[in-house]
Amino acid sequence: MKRLILMIQFLTRVPIPVNLKVDEDDFLHGIIYFPVVGLLIGMFIVSFHYIGYQLGGSLLASVMAVVIEVFITGGLHLDGLGDTFDGVYSNRPKDRILEIMKDSRLGTNAALAIMMTLILKIAMIYSIGEDMVYGILLLMPVFSKLCLVYGSKFSVYARSNGMGNLYIGKVSNIHLGIALCFTGVISLINLWSFPFILVGYLFSILYIKHITGKIDGMTGDTLGALCELSELFYLLYFLVLAVLMKG
Repeated sequence: MKRLILMIQFLTRVPIPVNLKVDEDDFLHGIIYFPVVGLLIGMFIVSFHYIGYQLGGSLLASVMAVVIEVFITGGLHLDGLGDTFDGVYSNRPKDRILEIMKDSRLGTNAALAIMMTLILKIAMIYSIGEDMVYGILLLMPVFSKLCLVYGSKFSVYARSNGMGNLYIGKVSNIHLGIALCFTGVISLINLWSFPFILVGYLFSILYIKHITGKIDGMTGDTLGALCELSELFYLLYFLVLAVLMKG
């Protein structure tokens, strides 16, 4: 229970007024709860989508769903997305890329990446029918957090130190197996989401290979980018699935 609370405090801004005595092992072993924390985030997203729909229809609902996710996570992964796009796509050598990613200033690539990600999320959520949207949104952060587990398990750390060093290259098969079990059980809420366990894995592996080709590994920022991009890919998966089912 301590590690679950720690992960909620780490990944969200949900106020839990508990002071925990933890160490790096608690962070590492707590990774098994990433999908569970994702479910908690999904509950907020679904709730605010419903409120928005009642107040103003599908567009307001889509905006509120995206806004509450940013609020409840403190923009943690969006920050990583911005830093990743500023650094990785600056066309600089590895050392310079890593320096740029540590810079707290927001560059053009970061601003564009964050803006386009938010717009695409709103547009794709808006495009999903009301009969399907709640089950999809509830599980969206579950799978994005599972992709964080994939990203940590199947990569090496590109820096000598940093927050990403808590997880990257240290996740065991047992950690991954338990996280997969949690995700599989949660997926029973929407069985069409179950194949994304594999789809998300393939997407994560391709992303890891791409980033590793740039900086010889992954960082905390690139994990954050993976989380955000996997949510876009998850929404795209369901939009494609809907088209195929209609055809």
